[in-house]
Amino acid sequence: MNKLSYEPSWPDNMLFVGAGASLPLGFSTTDNLGNMISSLVEEEELSTEECVNKAIKDHSEEIKKEWVDLLNMLDSRNQDKRAERERLGISEERYNELCSIYDWRALKALVRLCPKVEGMLKLQDLFNLIDLSISANQGVFVGDDFVRPEQLHPARNMLILLITMIHKMEYDQAVKNNKETYQQFYQFSLVLGELMWEEGLDLAKEHSLNTRDFYLFSYSVVSMNWDPMILWFLFNAHYKLNNPSSAPGVGNPPQKMKLFHDLAHFMGVRSIDTPTLSLWYPMNETAVQRLNDPEHQTGRRVRIGKFYFPHGSHGFRECPYCGKLTFYLGDQWKVLSDDLFPPSIIPSLGYTDKAKSAGEEKAYGSLGKFDMIQCIYCGAETEAQHTPLVMQTNYKGQHPPYIEEIQRDMNVAVSEAKHIILFGYSLPSDDVHYRSVLTAKKKKGVKCSIVNFDPDGEDRWLDGEELEAFLKDHPSSGCTDVGESAIELFGRKNVRAYLKGIPNVFMENGAVSKEKVKKMLRYE
Repeated sequence: MNKLSYEPSWPDNMLFVGAGASLPLGFSTTDNLGNMISSLVEEEELSTEECVNKAIKDHSEEIKKEWVDLLNMLDSRNQDKRAERERLGISEERYNELCSIYDWRALKALVRLCPKVEGMLKLQDLFNLIDLSISANQGVFVGDDFVRPEQLHPARNMLILLITMIHKMEYDQAVKNNKETYQQFYQFSLVLGELMWEEGLDLAKEHSLNTRDFYLFSYSVVSMNWDPMILWFLFNAHYKLNNPSSAPGVGNPPQKMKLFHDLAHFMGVRSIDTPTLSLWYPMNETAVQRLNDPEHQTGRRVRIGKFYFPHGSHGFRECPYCGKLTFYLGDQWKVLSDDLFPPSIIPSLGYTDKAKSAGEEKAYGSLGKFDMIQCIYCGAETEAQHTPLVMQTNYKGQHPPYIEEIQRDMNVAVSEAKHIILFGYSLPSDDVHYRSVLTAKKKKGVKCSIVNFDPDGEDRWLDGEELEAFLKDHPSSGCTDVGESAIELFGRKNVRAYLKGIPNVFMENGAVSKEKVKKMLRYE
């Protein structure tokens, strides 16, 4: 008896979402983050207030004052921290904890030691310096100062804290000032959902509903960013589309088709729309197969899309006690959510009026632990330091097991994809891991679509010789490197580019165009 070959289904299209997608939403690029952190250090003769005003000049005076107090409080040169603590509302107990977790003075020294490229600090150089020294358990001389080995981890914690604080500030500002762009991304997500409906209706004619051939979306997403924005737009779009009055029926007898996402790890989400702490789980393939079992009328049939955070997310919290991973996505189903990012360690970036338990209420009040949220599994306290992020470093070391699980699943999805979409992701030459993953793709003739921005870009797709000619005529373009890298990895005839940027790639006459979204997904 001849055996049939086994070829499991995977999504044909994979979107690599990079900083170019977050930029129009108001988030700093890696280069801008490096410049802001460098500005916080500057020349030693400048005051902390002067450095803060230069680094985060576009933010409120209240936040600037809190930054000044925080940095002075975590600088060991200033001995009496009572005034800063009292202004921030931080207890002495919490102050002592923070000093053991974060070392601002050590980080400042390491920033000054790093080389500047045309006056700019590269975050990767800074992380490489810290991580190489940590792996060697070797301190670093900065002039006459010596950063001891035991100061390196607190210095690294401080760097990650600054990055997360900057992104949270930028989000808080963007939801007030950038509403139109946020709505455009949301409408784009609604169109993707509608396309997955249409796709599901077609697939249901030929495939069993509890197989991957039916229930997997034809696209998956790899978020190279730490912010949860693309996932949040998709979550809200599905939340609306899954309304029983909207969803189409599928199967026999017809039952409503609902759309969800699989995050490649069985993590819990802190309840979004309840006044007290509770736990809910995103969908996964185990649940989908049971809900779609043709032997049972479950009231709904489900399709899911793979969504990967291989670098972690600002919304992740790893419990220091039970080790479980929680995803924090705020307290309201709302595209322009006021509290999408987890609370941070200063009052203006916390949620002192949104405690969901007596423990959180006490932390925000008498202790000044503004970044604390309780683990939804065991109730232990988690803080900003428990946000697991993979940073821009060549010395990534050991990942937490769930990051490893996400990356392994993602690697297989990449190798099985037929179409890679670099959605604002520049595929930098120093990103060795992802270049290797794309090089190791299994299928022949894989297509690659680049969505990026060039001042001379037109509202159309360029491919083959036309794309090569554009790159040759624009040697200093920000798209040159990604274009040449893609041609090297996929071959000239398999690469095209849209160079008028995001959100123009899915917009037409001021509205999201379903046809333009289809064209982006279908490179034939």
